[in-house]
Amino acid sequence: MFESVRTFCLFLGTVKSGGALVGSLVAAHPDIVLADGADPLRYVTAGFGRDQIFHILAKTSRREAMKGRVTARRLEPYAFAVPGQSQGGSARPIVVGDSRAGPTTRRLGEEPELNGRLRELLGDIDDRYIHVVRNPYDPISAMVRRGRRTLANAIEDYAGQSRRVAALRRELDPARVLTVRYEDFVASPADRLRSVCRFLGVEAESGYLSACAEIIDRSRCPERHTVKWTPTAVAAVERIVDQFAFLVRYAFTD
Repeated sequence: MFESVRTFCLFLGTVKSGGALVGSLVAAHPDIVLADGADPLRYVTAGFGRDQIFHILAKTSRREAMKGRVTARRLEPYAFAVPGQSQGGSARPIVVGDSRAGPTTRRLGEEPELNGRLRELLGDIDDRYIHVVRNPYDPISAMVRRGRRTLANAIEDYAGQSRRVAALRRELDPARVLTVRYEDFVASPADRLRSVCRFLGVEAESGYLSACAEIIDRSRCPERHTVKWTPTAVAAVERIVDQFAFLVRYAFTD
């Protein structure tokens, strides 16, 4: 099943930044098996073989597809199923991976040696990383609403996650990392998704791109407008934005 695999894909980034959307649409490609939340690096740590890990990812991907790729279960659950496409159904995938950024970012940050172990395990298969970036006021607001946390606590947590992402990106080959801005992806899904697919080594047909674009709801209210932001909290996030190049374009009013 996996003899055609050429790329292993993992997602990086802070939580609640849109990786579930991007990952679900990538997973709808007929040549891609992309789980969400299987945490493949824990199996690398445990000594599993390459094909064993791939089988776990394929099984997880099929199970998530059967459930409709549902996300945000603790608040207002919604689905990223793409009708008529191949979520969970690739028989001979070219790309295999996992789209949950949190566990991958945390493990690589805490165990730097994992990157080398992963490369050794993959052999002649390329490792590629997708970093989904979103206006920080939105993921922080989502952390407050879904985790029932204080705004100050969520901002502090987001700052720590951003430091971990920045440190990890310094250790990775820039040619193996693609930054995807959530807002750009939602505004032009077909173009952005085509770029992601090319980065992973597959081509995207027009029918697949159109089907994926049709499920995106552009009318959703930005998360930041669901939380009461104080001037002090806004200033705290502005200081975070100033520290990291991947956040430099963002402001509360965007």
